[in-house]
Amino acid sequence: MSNKELLSNTSLIVGCWQLDDRSWKQISENDIARALDIYLALGINTFDTADIYGRSESVVGRLLKGRDRTIFTKAVFFGNVPTPAQIKSKIEASLRNLQQETLDCVQIHWHNPQLDFASTFAAFKDLLEQGKIRQLGVTNFNTPMLEKAVEYAPISTHQVQYSLIDRRVENSMQALCLKHNIALLPYGPLAGGFLSEKFRGVTSPPSESSHARSFYYNSMIRAHGGWKPVLEMLETLAQVAQKYNKTISQVALNWVKQQPGVAAVISGFTTDRQQIQKNVEALSWSLDKEDLQLLCQSSDALFKQPGDIYSYER
Repeated sequence: MSNKELLSNTSLIVGCWQLDDRSWKQISENDIARALDIYLALGINTFDTADIYGRSESVVGRLLKGRDRTIFTKAVFFGNVPTPAQIKSKIEASLRNLQQETLDCVQIHWHNPQLDFASTFAAFKDLLEQGKIRQLGVTNFNTPMLEKAVEYAPISTHQVQYSLIDRRVENSMQALCLKHNIALLPYGPLAGGFLSEKFRGVTSPPSESSHARSFYYNSMIRAHGGWKPVLEMLETLAQVAQKYNKTISQVALNWVKQQPGVAAVISGFTTDRQQIQKNVEALSWSLDKEDLQLLCQSSDALFKQPGDIYSYER
């Protein structure tokens, strides 16, 4: 199965980091189940989770068992190079959690670029050949890392942060993925929700201890120029949104989806029916060329784009 086949029925992927109640406000399983029903009823059946997202894998696996769905997960490696036994244990745990005989796609996150991951990719290539995994992807690999990875195993997808604020992917990664037919799956297209009406005119970003925004997206915004440029970007987005009778968030999502190499956009799980509907509708139309250009020019003028992807997060 090619990456195009796996993603052929969706432009929107539901990010399930929000189900990790260690980082986000806890959501009851009844509320999660109701929200999943809404997503599926609206034709959204592709979900993204990870082995380090707390209860996320097991909740998603249990509530979506037997239903028409595609689940992307991640195998995250910190510290030393894992042994084949450790890799096998990770995959077996994800298979149990997700209640699948074969994982649709496993995306490898490799935190330390100084460590040699050749043996790890050899092990994952074996798992592909054994039928334990349908597709292999990566997440947050920088350009030199991905150049090595494609020599070791077939890479179908690359999950990266990408928004009108953070466009580091365009520096070198986008061209590499296009060259190798690797589908880009952007996360953070709304910068943790900051690219929305809620923050228009807000003089400083709030500190929200119950929200991952406080320890992830705030630092990203600081690295790209601070809060003032965000406020200016929101005004440009509002101008474009008015033309199409859409929301700021819908325009921001649509801009990301139309960038070269982007196969689908990851938007965080929500239980808000209206927000789910708006996220789905955000990708059912297309910005005109001149508006794509306007947003690009505004972003270029406002934000710095330092280095390769995932450069300051390591």
